Amino acid sequence: MKYKIAIMLSAVTLFTACSQSNEPSSRDSKATVESQINTTRQIEDALGRQVTIPVQPQRVVVLSELDLDSAIALGIKPIGSSYVRGQSNFPDYLKNETQQIASVGNFGQPSMEQILTLQPDLIIAGSMIDTQMINQLQQIAPTAVSFARGEPWKDSFKKVAHLLNKEQQAQKALEAYDQYAQEAQQKLHVQQGQSVSVIRWTANGPVYMLNDSFASQILKDIGLTRPQHQQQPGASHTPPISRERFDQIDADWLIIGSHLNSEKQLAELEKLPEFQRLNAAKNKHYFVVDASMWTGIGGPHAARHAIDDVLKHLHN
Repeated sequence: MKYKIAIMLSAVTLFTACSQSNEPSSRDSKATVESQINTTRQIEDALGRQVTIPVQPQRVVVLSELDLDSAIALGIKPIGSSYVRGQSNFPDYLKNETQQIASVGNFGQPSMEQILTLQPDLIIAGSMIDTQMINQLQQIAPTAVSFARGEPWKDSFKKVAHLLNKEQQAQKALEAYDQYAQEAQQKLHVQQGQSVSVIRWTANGPVYMLNDSFASQILKDIGLTRPQHQQQPGASHTPPISRERFDQIDADWLIIGSHLNSEKQLAELEKLPEFQRLNAAKNKHYFVVDASMWTGIGGPHAARHAIDDVLKHLHN
């Protein structure tokens, strides 16, 4: 497979070289250069690389869920995308928007062959730092790393918008989101200041999201807080927590992220004495959500869906 991909990439390079060598005259060459200047621009991506990309890309491939969410929010439907990290599907909350989008493989392991087949004019590579893979992608189409790991989702969204030349649309989308968050905060006036613990259930026990995570950012936007014992900086999550330390996941409200059969998983969790002793469990202040959306790195659509989840359970 690697040999086959190498041959295909070599063919792309050879075709490009031949096209350039077959230019009939200096006048045509000058016209070609001027045309490229008018249709391309140079940007600096999140890794500090100088990349020449189309002014108005038409065939975009994205390699992270944030890139996918952001592109759709900006009115651009990618021709291809990698799946959600840890799964073999697109985000459930975007299922209506991704029906016509081709898969290019799992997150972090994109298929060069599939991407090459799609003939993209721009590849947006998420927070990829694998320079060897970036160089392979660059041979297929201009490739830009869109955001840095751990930065606020709104900053990442703006960077994706910059790559797609959609800054004005991004500003409007963020203004609409802020208005939506303010309206949610007003509806949750009774719950203002209450603490919310966000966990993801794993085979080794629960992990809770840290204070700079996507979930924490959304909760702050609607006036809710993380528990005092969950204020550690970081955009990821803790190691798995043993049943003896379930007090670390407690709060006024408990949001449980699940990738599997949520009803079955919740039923098993409710049987545990350690869970039953939590204040959130005693008050029936807990509910299950899509872990890939809540505990991942989302964009504008994920942010609004997360607010809807909170309103559904807390406002009612």
